[in-house]
Amino acid sequence: MRGVSGEIAVAASGPPGSGAVAAGSALTRDAAAHMLRQGGSAIDAVVAGAFAATVAEPTLASLGGGGFCLTAAPGETPRVADFFVDMPGLGERPAHPEPMTNLSVTFGSGTQQEFHVGWSSVAVPGTLTGLLDLHARGGRLPLSEVIAPACRAARDGTLLDPVQVDFIRVIGPILRLTAASAVLFGPPLEGAPFRNPEYADMLDRLAAGEAPDVAFADPVARDIAAHGGLVTREDLRSYAVAERLPVRARRGGSWIWTNPPPAFGGAIVLESLGLVPWTGDPWTEVPEALRRATARHRSGAQVPRGTTHLSVLDAEGCVAALSLSNGSGSGTVVGGIALNNMLGEADLHPGGFHSLAPGARLSSMMAPTLVASDDGSLLALGTGGSERIRSALTQVLLRHVDLGEDLASAIGAPRLHASEDLIDLEPGFPAEFVARMAEGHSPVREWPSADLFFGGVHAVSRDPDGRVTAAADLRRGGAVAVV
Repeated sequence: MRGVSGEIAVAASGPPGSGAVAAGSALTRDAAAHMLRQGGSAIDAVVAGAFAATVAEPTLASLGGGGFCLTAAPGETPRVADFFVDMPGLGERPAHPEPMTNLSVTFGSGTQQEFHVGWSSVAVPGTLTGLLDLHARGGRLPLSEVIAPACRAARDGTLLDPVQVDFIRVIGPILRLTAASAVLFGPPLEGAPFRNPEYADMLDRLAAGEAPDVAFADPVARDIAAHGGLVTREDLRSYAVAERLPVRARRGGSWIWTNPPPAFGGAIVLESLGLVPWTGDPWTEVPEALRRATARHRSGAQVPRGTTHLSVLDAEGCVAALSLSNGSGSGTVVGGIALNNMLGEADLHPGGFHSLAPGARLSSMMAPTLVASDDGSLLALGTGGSERIRSALTQVLLRHVDLGEDLASAIGAPRLHASEDLIDLEPGFPAEFVARMAEGHSPVREWPSADLFFGGVHAVSRDPDGRVTAAADLRRGGAVAVV
């Protein structure tokens, strides 16, 4: 698919018996693909890729955040591992918690947003617990081998791609909040490797068998307590992954499975699809479908958050679709680990900040998704992009499942996003369509080029004859491999 900014999607295909990886950076892709080449499972690959993403996509993925992984093996019901963040407050609480810091960030469009960050914005992270749990349940390779690519990259350094540099620039005021964060994310951003030696040391200890409580939970709890944050040692040590049955909907000859409550993004995608007709021009119905579904399942959801996605298919037909988020980051770092600011994301707290009960699992827009068709084909996908997650996935599914477009074309096609009072459009929509949108819905904002604002869908598929495809979104650093 061609756009004004050039190629928007990248894809690779391979014969039956191949594995496939679609990711948000080359390092993430390479770590996952290496596991498949070594005989690892889709779980080995997705866990290795996730650890690598914490180095190569450092503002989007972190052991200090949370995520979800949808997995499926042939003949088995798909499952979702929910390791998103919890509300803190178990055990001894700080006598005088530090208030959150409010920072204003200006985006490229000139839009300003206020962020709530600092030590008291940190929710109980779940990523490390989730990745270790996934590996314990479905990994074949030693954990030390799975962690090794991330550890090498953190110690030796890796060149960040332009998308990641842009993220660091945009949220620079947040990343400079504390000295440790400013040092980790400081210049130079281009032309020099991004290194995180403290993080590499921690990964080495994990690989050598040190208990996660000792390597991760205790130092994180100690530093948070020292700075008046809310996460306690008991919060971290009692955190547990929740295994959930995905929600699903029938669409033509396919079942679509996606992330269930308490996350709300998957339900919005399924309902949006159900509101779009099969006949006529579906695109004129998409904005209102997205708005109606969002209003039913969630109000708010307007804060841009850092999210990334990785999809893997192995030679045995097992799939894993994993989405990770660190929010916008809290501007705090412990042992090279950037901590989330999920307690400061207003849309995740409809009752007000800090109103949830200790131990409650927070909601999310993230929606790793699986499409299993009657003809035997399979598709695993997901995206970053905060509130654009729902619109990006809905449109890619419409194009690929309903209209039969190939995966790269469906991902690379122009996108729209309908918020409550505005429709954002990438270039490439016909002029008459743009006019109809402006007349029938609300003000239209036309973007000069395809942009990371509209998400980054990374997907793997298997055709009925067994041929595999990996397709990734260059809006967000897409990289693919077929093994």
